[in-house]
Amino acid sequence: MRVSWVLAGLVFSATAYAQTTPQAKPTVTVGDFDLWPTLEVRSRGEYRRDPVDMGGAGTGYYTEDPWAVMERTRLGLGAERGALRAQVTFQDARVWGATPPTGIFSNDAFASTGLYEGYIEIHTTTPPGLKPGTDAAPPDSREREPQYIRVGRQAIVWDGGHLVGNADFSPVARTFDAVRGHAGWRSLDFEAFAAIADAPHPIGIGFDDPNGSYYGGTQLYGALASLTLHPLFRAQLYGLLRPAPGQGPSTTTFTPLASDFAQTRTFGDDWTIALGLGGESKGWKYGITGALQLGRVRIFSDELDRLAGAVVADASRRFDGVVLTPTIAIGGSFASGGRSSTQYNQFDPLYPDVQSEHGLLGAFAWSNLIDAHGTVSIVPTQNLRIAADYRYARMVAPSTGEWLDTYLVVAGNAAGTTSPELGHEVDLLVSYRPWPALDVAAGYSLLILGDGAKQMMAAESRGPADFSHYAFIQLTLNVPAKP
Repeated sequence: MRVSWVLAGLVFSATAYAQTTPQAKPTVTVGDFDLWPTLEVRSRGEYRRDPVDMGGAGTGYYTEDPWAVMERTRLGLGAERGALRAQVTFQDARVWGATPPTGIFSNDAFASTGLYEGYIEIHTTTPPGLKPGTDAAPPDSREREPQYIRVGRQAIVWDGGHLVGNADFSPVARTFDAVRGHAGWRSLDFEAFAAIADAPHPIGIGFDDPNGSYYGGTQLYGALASLTLHPLFRAQLYGLLRPAPGQGPSTTTFTPLASDFAQTRTFGDDWTIALGLGGESKGWKYGITGALQLGRVRIFSDELDRLAGAVVADASRRFDGVVLTPTIAIGGSFASGGRSSTQYNQFDPLYPDVQSEHGLLGAFAWSNLIDAHGTVSIVPTQNLRIAADYRYARMVAPSTGEWLDTYLVVAGNAAGTTSPELGHEVDLLVSYRPWPALDVAAGYSLLILGDGAKQMMAAESRGPADFSHYAFIQLTLNVPAKP
């Protein structure tokens, strides 16, 4: 489950919306089809001071205080007739202004315009079985997604986005060209997909992300089974396979694959199996996910076996009968790192969500990491929410692993680093809705750099610095309004 549900719920609700259709959608009838339009307009200004993952080695820039003003617009149209459904959503994302070397979506443009979603779905017209609340309904019956087969470009989020997520906070976000099927019976649900894991443009924090498998031919396969016995008990077992692409980068936006992690993403396969347990009821919420990775990788001329593991756990309590409706959450995570002469042990988060799992700053990926956090949020008014988060982070393998940010860009190579300390992060996030369709969010993040982080930043020609700052303000308009 997510390491910070409260932070994610305030700003990143668009991830869930990308997968489900609102129940109360305004429709227009054209012939035999019901049509419903959707619109999202989002503008965000960002400022960073001494970022841990921009500029430095290989760029010729010491990026001390980059800023950017970004805009994203989505215009969609859904259509449904009986068992047939289609969704088409176009997206334009661009940077209106930025300081170099940020603000580049591709090698020759400051904008990305194209298809965000485009799929055809065949589904059951009514959920299988009897609906809950009827006299004949069995005790474990519940409302569920209809059974469906969906073909085309779509958002896929499993298990809160730990390994497969939409990354909606990023400028472009992530969708997959996939064939996807879902089936359910009573308390059981099954899902599977086969996808081409390309992104139309890089989605990295510097907008011209040189790492990751964002080029033609990368495949991803997944299968999931879940069992829900009670609102406080849901188990998910799923597997993911990313075969070795068998080719190098095919675009000029890629820099030489100098890091071990970039080499394994390009010249290696990945077999991942994960088990998640969680639930939510009466203000309580918890989740724990563990994952194991196997496979074979090549790092330059070395052939290594992949053996990596990770676990993440969270628990939270919302006090509905208390003034300001406070929510308190605690959690932590572990993800292996490093390598030996025969094994590659750094955990690969595959296609994760961003800036919601391990801190608002986006400085830490679920890889070569131990972190622990605590979050407190309050609701002063119905339309205003405030959350504060503290997080401590350190590396598992301070001498042979790599420090990755949430976009899977290598912030630093730990070779020669004598300290595992990455630092202490404090986040503050405010969300206000003056109208149901308009969300105004602002956030600030401070990272007090540990000795290990300072050493790696110095080696990457970033700094010297004792602190890293991040601040943003974002306006989002959704039509129809989201709950």
